[in-house]
Amino acid sequence: MAADLSQFIDIHVHILPGIDDGPRNLDESMAMAKAYVNIGVSRIIATPHFIPGTAWAAGLDCIADKLRELKELFARKDIPLTIFPGMEIAYHKKLMNRLEHGMLQSLGKSDVYLLEPSFSDSSNALLECACQMMASGRGVILAHPERIPSFQETTKPLVDLVDQGLLVQINIGSLLNKFGESSKKLAMHLIEKSSVHFLASDSHATTRRCPPSRIEWEVLKGLLGDDLLTRLCVTNPRSLVNYN
Repeated sequence: MAADLSQFIDIHVHILPGIDDGPRNLDESMAMAKAYVNIGVSRIIATPHFIPGTAWAAGLDCIADKLRELKELFARKDIPLTIFPGMEIAYHKKLMNRLEHGMLQSLGKSDVYLLEPSFSDSSNALLECACQMMASGRGVILAHPERIPSFQETTKPLVDLVDQGLLVQINIGSLLNKFGESSKKLAMHLIEKSSVHFLASDSHATTRRCPPSRIEWEVLKGLLGDDLLTRLCVTNPRSLVNYN
């Protein structure tokens, strides 16, 4: 099957205005939306950061309001981009409590959560939390572990947990060497271990960390092949937005 960029469903996108390090306002959100439409992409999941104790901790009501605002704007401007709700949840000690009280947003129409690891702390508590989430019947996708120093040092705990059901998302930019050789090396290692389930942009803007270009998509085809690229960018993401 040919990997068609127009079928790509981007599950990790910072497009909601004014709530994290993504677009600062509606104009910048619109620019991102147009960038997706220009490459033929019609479905994305908005995943604003949720980092308790910081300015990047928008709650469910705020996310819903921002989504509504964007959808109304897209309708007025005839922008054919469907945005599903989501959240990139930084690991924190009260995560399970917030989850049990319905304070965290899953991805799309699923019961699957995008969990962000720390760039500086040990991964042990993070992986233990992921186990607890899975034991409670929820799905967990670990965001961009290839960029995390603790996983670059050793992948065994991560791969072992993948064998127990943890899902993994790597960044397109890592495969394109935009985050350094260590990130690209680990991304390819995880792919070779069949330990990657989603490939996403983690886009924040139109001038930095952008949606993939058509040229970059062809590079990805060369790296991964049509079948794997389709599975990571189309087939698996579709399960999050068409969830039963």
